[in-house]
Amino acid sequence: MKLETFSTILLIILVALSLVLTAYVWTFQPNSLESEGIGTEEPKTLDGVEKQLADVVRPAHTYIHKNDGNFVFTSKDQEQKFIDQLSSWTLTDTKRNDQSQSQIPANSVELVYPVTVAFSQLNNLFQVEGAENITNRLGNGGFTRVYLTPNENGSTGLLFLNEHQENPMENVVTATVTNNINEILNSGNLTAAVTLSETNTWNQIYLPEKIDVSDSIVRSETISRNAFAGIYMEDPSVQGSDQYIDANRLESVQFSNSGQFASYSYSNPSSSSMGTATRADQLQAAINTINSHKGWTNNFNLYAVSGEGSFTFQFRMVRNGYPVFQASGLSLMSIRMQNNLPDPVSYERTLLNIGTTGNSESNVSLEAKDVQDWIEENQYSPRDIDDVVIGYKLEEYEESDIFKYHMQPCWYVKYQGDWLEVEGSTTGGKN
Repeated sequence: MKLETFSTILLIILVALSLVLTAYVWTFQPNSLESEGIGTEEPKTLDGVEKQLADVVRPAHTYIHKNDGNFVFTSKDQEQKFIDQLSSWTLTDTKRNDQSQSQIPANSVELVYPVTVAFSQLNNLFQVEGAENITNRLGNGGFTRVYLTPNENGSTGLLFLNEHQENPMENVVTATVTNNINEILNSGNLTAAVTLSETNTWNQIYLPEKIDVSDSIVRSETISRNAFAGIYMEDPSVQGSDQYIDANRLESVQFSNSGQFASYSYSNPSSSSMGTATRADQLQAAINTINSHKGWTNNFNLYAVSGEGSFTFQFRMVRNGYPVFQASGLSLMSIRMQNNLPDPVSYERTLLNIGTTGNSESNVSLEAKDVQDWIEENQYSPRDIDDVVIGYKLEEYEESDIFKYHMQPCWYVKYQGDWLEVEGSTTGGKN
């Protein structure tokens, strides 16, 4: 064979080999990517959003006190806009104080939180000058109410106290902001409020004498069972139609209410020594857990905390600033942490996602007298009443194929830990 012919054949072989190798490189995928899904699998989410502490730890009530009268906002929208501003306020001269000989000024704005908030979390709710150095020096304890009072120089004084202490004014935290609240005190968008009882001092409840609230019909959709189960389980086995169990039998998800409510549990919480200890840390871990799968599918606020050492945090759905109540728990998320685990040991939540609002059915007039008469008729002691709110009763709406639920404004009373619907505003019941 001539040298030229051999060279031509060799060149053809090399070019062909080069083409084969190039094609292999372009189409190559490591086995680890195929088996483990590294870099190829989208994060598992419920298609909601992420929230910060200030988004879910919010006042349940805003009371305005002026000229020996008590008032509330006529519009929840205006109240919520005011509360939204708080996270941008900068607290200065924040310190512990003893004001046991002082009284709350006559002119003030009072913010009432549904749970005790730790002083260490102040820098998550406000901008605190000095940040963690200041909040760490405040020590243990927390607050349930904040009083905002105007100063002569246009600034505002803040007083954080815990109504559950024997003398709430004895060990308070005070601070100052440059923001002016006279616009709120002098607002024309306020309506008169009456006290529920003259016997309660530090945990006084104020009810609007009369207020109109629009009801509405809403669209809804249900988050799929597989989407929720897939957050914690790689390859679950299905037991019947309502339970998913992982291969090691350590985790399970139970579904109820036609797949609209899910309950996750982890049965071996002692396997890890890492985790959170304080209630504040566990609350942040709970929020982080829900953020990890974008589980805030509607607006939720923290409304209850229970437990000792290991805490359960209950978040309630909120619509237009009003809490939502539903007899089967379809407005709730509850997550239980353990002080040696960063992840929850149980997580119960609604899978109902409330969407677009239809036309308002009507305006519902709610009066304080309805609550007062109902309490008297049922012989409840005002001292045993923890709270009274206007909320939405979520009920099925059968007159439309598009709008599945009706949101009916009602009075709700929290009596000995249970929320009771005031009979007379609509048919009564318990959540």
